[in-house]
Amino acid sequence: MRITEFMTDTTFRRQVREARGEMVKFNEQIATGKRVRKGSDDSVAFTSGKLFEDLIRRNEQFQRNADNGLFQARTVQDSLSRMEDLLSTMKARAIEAGNDTKSADERESLANQFESMRDELLNISSTKYNGLHVFSGTASDAPPFERDAGAAGGVATLSTDRPLKVMVGDASVINTTITGVELRDTRAGDMFEIIQNTIDALRANDGPQIRDSIENLDETVNHVVGLSTRIANNINRLEYTNQRLGDNIIDQKGEVSRLVDADIIDSMLNFKNAQTSYDAILSSQSRMMQTSLLDYLR
Repeated sequence: MRITEFMTDTTFRRQVREARGEMVKFNEQIATGKRVRKGSDDSVAFTSGKLFEDLIRRNEQFQRNADNGLFQARTVQDSLSRMEDLLSTMKARAIEAGNDTKSADERESLANQFESMRDELLNISSTKYNGLHVFSGTASDAPPFERDAGAAGGVATLSTDRPLKVMVGDASVINTTITGVELRDTRAGDMFEIIQNTIDALRANDGPQIRDSIENLDETVNHVVGLSTRIANNINRLEYTNQRLGDNIIDQKGEVSRLVDADIIDSMLNFKNAQTSYDAILSSQSRMMQTSLLDYLR
């Protein structure tokens, strides 16, 4: 008799403990929205969820890199567009000055305009984004050029020949800037030397030399247009990569949710069932205790 009562009591306590555990589990799912919070809940889902979460963090960093690269590359593109306008104006002024009806004074005035436009070109080349000079390559803490009478065209290069890059994937790196080295190196020669030669021809009132400079100035325009096209292509790549990363992150977050999130409706139903089972166990034990008491009184 004692053994039977002991076994009954042990079974009752185990059933109560299990029922309470189920109620706590489903109540936590309802409160947190998570079905899996630790490895013991579901080891496979927990491990897979952690792997996806790590992948999401990496892709979010790649996406931040792409965002930063886009702003940087668009800054370069805007600056190149302004340079193209200046160089096109220089070419137009050279065509105007090449006319033999121009006087020496008029050509001198145009030479002054060229110098002003060259200064503006240097000013644009010192453009910064987020504190970095975008035409200085990896030496981005300083401007790409400085005035130096002994250098080609009176302008010395401080830029490196390595553009800034952003990493947007495990094996994907995209250039976001143009270096000062690339900027001044045209097929017709050094950009600033071409400009200085035109200024010298204007001051010398040398019509043939001015006319010869027109083709070189035209090449500087084409050169900057080519650089702008290259940056535009990289901007397109960054935009595509950014969108792809965003789509991947959404899909990966959906997979994490599928693995570890709780279905709240199911959790509420399961909690109700666990509560019903708990109440039934208590009710059954109560009836058994009443029956045992009556037997004892008899």
